[in-house]
Amino acid sequence: MAAHDSYLTLKDFFESRRSARQAMNAIKEGVEIGVVIGGSHDCALFRQGENPVVEERPAHNPDVVFHIRPEALEVIATKTKDEIGDVGVNVLKEILAGSIQIKVPGKILNLMSRGYLDMLRAGGAPVMTLLARNGLASVTKIISSIKKMKS
Repeated sequence: MAAHDSYLTLKDFFESRRSARQAMNAIKEGVEIGVVIGGSHDCALFRQGENPVVEERPAHNPDVVFHIRPEALEVIATKTKDEIGDVGVNVLKEILAGSIQIKVPGKILNLMSRGYLDMLRAGGAPVMTLLARNGLASVTKIISSIKKMKS
């Protein structure tokens, strides 16, 4: 899949799915998340009012940057039901498979105060169960894991 096609897939996924809107509602307005597709295609994901927006440009001062392979994006877009827990589980599975890497250029404190942990909680039991099965059963363990992603 070409980088621009992957961008359009990402944009459609976040801007048209109810579950993506629910997930992004946890993130404070004005916060931008970086998404780099295929190692070179920069995108910014943020919330404008109640709606997620994806733009084809680098994110401004992102707390988190997701480096995602185009094939992982395709899997998430095509195999995810429109349920917030399913979105979280499929993203986490791609992270565990190595198809998505996360870098944290921002402050760790921002992850707690800007809604990122709330996004995990919004995924409910499916997300929490997958995290627990992978040794991340508490906020302390999640933060410890995030510190390892600090770039």
